[in-house]
Amino acid sequence: MRRHMVIVYPGRAARPLYRGAQASRPAVRAVRAAGLLAAIWALAGCGALRLGEPADPMITGSIKVQPASLPVPSGEAPSGIAAGDWAQAKLALDQALASPDKAASIPWDNPKTGARGTATPIGTAGADGCREFRIGVVGTGGEQWVQGAACKDGKGAVMLSQVRVLGRA
Repeated sequence: MRRHMVIVYPGRAARPLYRGAQASRPAVRAVRAAGLLAAIWALAGCGALRLGEPADPMITGSIKVQPASLPVPSGEAPSGIAAGDWAQAKLALDQALASPDKAASIPWDNPKTGARGTATPIGTAGADGCREFRIGVVGTGGEQWVQGAACKDGKGAVMLSQVRVLGRA
């Protein structure tokens, strides 16, 4: 139980010296509740305006989503190498050719088939802009080596030529 100091003036009713927040408590609660509701509504954004309506399927923005494409050297898969494995090997070869390390050997794998290997450029580019390469392929059929030449055209695209399977190890 609280005790308050009371001032009594002659001819007036007694009243406490300090009323504090007790006298304004209902008003303070109302202001706090209104502020809290305003904050919640502001943080909810536009979603709070459509109560009970289904979500709008339209995606806003000025840029359409486009799939990323990696530069893949052009060239058909040699016989005995699956197309999916060859695509992964060509991606690794492109990275190896672009590497500043002249002895780069980039590993690759294809989780769908379980095949894996490395792509390694050999030597330096000749006067024609072509560079020899060797790709190792380890799959269910054993280990194979593929050799060929990677040549860059005027636009920087890599084309594979003279691709052949050297044999099984």
